[in-house]
Amino acid sequence: MLLKISVYSKEASERPSRLVLVLHEGHLKAEREMEVDIADDVPCSSIAVDSVIRMGTAGLIWGSCSGPYDANKLGLAGIHRASFIAKSVGRLGFQWGMFAAIFSSTRCGFQRYRRRNDWVNVLTAGVVAGAAFGAGTRNWKQVAGATGLVCLLCHVAEDSR
Repeated sequence: MLLKISVYSKEASERPSRLVLVLHEGHLKAEREMEVDIADDVPCSSIAVDSVIRMGTAGLIWGSCSGPYDANKLGLAGIHRASFIAKSVGRLGFQWGMFAAIFSSTRCGFQRYRRRNDWVNVLTAGVVAGAAFGAGTRNWKQVAGATGLVCLLCHVAEDSR
């Protein structure tokens, strides 16, 4: 009989690690694996939902900051101002959350398919998400390319830590 239990830990100063307890033929063995990529064990849908919640919240915050500014620029007051701000908060929260869903699910899918966690997955996911959002514009190719480049630069900055 084989029983395998994985326990993840992440200290503030270190990368995630996994303690694996293996019970095999009556013997218990413990192994610590350093620098574990938790994405290998978590479904892509869970990663996408986590990203949607985080980025959707950021979009709501951004909308609540930029909405009143834009309403002032347009000279809105009263119920029209409140309606404009509510619509911009909802619109930006939805757009940021949708971008996060497309990006994170595409990146996770490519990572699982290629069995690699590198810059190609990030660039591809950025281009796909950018193309999805730029589809309604005349320059969707430029939007897709610019989004892929920005996502790639963010990945390089994150990896350099």
